[in-house]
Amino acid sequence: MSTKQKTSTSKLTRRQEFAIQKKRQHIINRLIRYAAGLAVIGVITFAFWPKSQTTAPNAPTSSTLLPVEVSLDKSTGEENAPVVVVEYGDFQCPACQQFFQTTVEQLKTEYVQTGKVRFVFRQFAFLGDESQWAAEASECANEQGRFWDYYDKLYVEQNGENVGVFSKDNLKQFAVDLELDATGFDQCLDSGRYAEKVKQETLEGQQSGVRGTPSVFVNGQYIENGGSFQVVKAAVEAALDK
Repeated sequence: MSTKQKTSTSKLTRRQEFAIQKKRQHIINRLIRYAAGLAVIGVITFAFWPKSQTTAPNAPTSSTLLPVEVSLDKSTGEENAPVVVVEYGDFQCPACQQFFQTTVEQLKTEYVQTGKVRFVFRQFAFLGDESQWAAEASECANEQGRFWDYYDKLYVEQNGENVGVFSKDNLKQFAVDLELDATGFDQCLDSGRYAEKVKQETLEGQQSGVRGTPSVFVNGQYIENGGSFQVVKAAVEAALDK
């Protein structure tokens, strides 16, 4: 009697061991398939990830420090102002429009007009064809010494992305509205004279780590949350105290 019980118990144990081994193997196989799947996803992601994101530097941080902008191109304020504020912007960017309506106006009133700040704009046209065309048009206005008037006009007229607001015909009409030399402006825009300049400034922004607009630098230092006037004001005051 006891022998049969012992034999039965031994067989049950072997079946249990077999079941456990089978379950372990099943889990191992699933882990292997999962790891292989992750590897495939990684390869596909790397292959199709936009090259500009993989080759460009990381996004800037508050420790990012660039040379202070010395070019007077597209700048307003005293040439030798102690603080230089640089905006990288896209004329189709809604956040840039808000930045224009709030921060830029206050910055000009409190700091640019008092000789403490020189404000500089740099193109970062990345939202589509109309961003590129609007940027080129602003450069054509700059050629006539009217960049800031055209800058204001573009942000006032902004109303959606790539919906025709910044078509070339509309951009030409803006020049007429501002009483620019329309013939010279039209020739400039149609020729694509400043297409490469716009692309080059955008590239320089990317190389500086710019990933969105507006991106603001104060005396070469990237300012996190620079769309806020209070944040920019604090950075300007800190720069003035140095």
